[in-house]
Amino acid sequence: MKILIIGRGIVGSSLYYMLKDLGHSVNIVESRFRKFYPTLIHSLLLKGKDIELAIESKKFYEKYKIPLIKYPSYTIGKIDKKIIDEWISYGFNIEEKYINWLNSYAIIGKNTDSLVAIKKLINSVPYIDGVAKIKNNSVEIDGKAVNADVIILTAGAWNSYITDFKLPLKSYYCWAWVTTNNNPLLDKVFIYDYELGYYSRPLFGLGMKLNIVGDGDTIVGDPFTRRFGDLSPVKKATERVGELRPLFRGEGYCEGTPDMRPVYGRITDKVYIAGGLNGYGAEVGPGIAKLLVDFIVKGIEEKEYIIDRFSNISSFELGKEPHEL
Repeated sequence: MKILIIGRGIVGSSLYYMLKDLGHSVNIVESRFRKFYPTLIHSLLLKGKDIELAIESKKFYEKYKIPLIKYPSYTIGKIDKKIIDEWISYGFNIEEKYINWLNSYAIIGKNTDSLVAIKKLINSVPYIDGVAKIKNNSVEIDGKAVNADVIILTAGAWNSYITDFKLPLKSYYCWAWVTTNNNPLLDKVFIYDYELGYYSRPLFGLGMKLNIVGDGDTIVGDPFTRRFGDLSPVKKATERVGELRPLFRGEGYCEGTPDMRPVYGRITDKVYIAGGLNGYGAEVGPGIAKLLVDFIVKGIEEKEYIIDRFSNISSFELGKEPHEL
């Protein structure tokens, strides 16, 4: 088949490799509106079928030699015993103990959490530079019609703005802060704090006195308008780990669904979509790409993520980004 993918993000890049491996002719068109950061979080400590997506994503990164740099994680807060039992059933290396420097009990994850070099994946994929527009069953790039047997929409926050289809998706502004601190350990661990409502991750992972903090808040709006996120993640994290001094706000636009979980499926007989990554695309993106490939090629449908689950929803509000739980 001749396949055109719109959007060279995590899902689009993953689809490129998967479909090329099956012998299809694949092209990607990319507008370059989006920022792609060097690394993002990949965690196996999710819940339900998201764990399976994270495992598939990890297999994909390993197959295509996308670096996964492992660091221990500390999960703070009351976690449902069913979730902990699920982690144990998958063989994840976790233990709960009191952590003095966090002044809290935490679930420590070993070999469960990594920084994935996501920009290396994206930069490895060839693309057509241009702005795509889908009209019914056809696609234009910079106003010129392009022939394709299958069109796949993976443009993230821009999905709803390059097609006239009504989609169960909303674009939103998201942000996190690079901070300097007095504890070099923060550049070598992940913290998922469900008591105070923030996460912390390494910046470079070299033990420098730098880290990144965010809280999963969203500001709904189109991805063409400049917005500014507040310092709430820094304030929340400071309560746990001591003074953090903000240096730089990393920001971008993401895409959410009514249940803040990913979506994929068919829009028309030749137009498909994979999106709604809700801020945890590095964890589940390649897994969603695999579901879409299986759907297109084999007709296999995973109802938990299929777009049809939102067929009766006409309006909705976004929640917080799910991140891990």
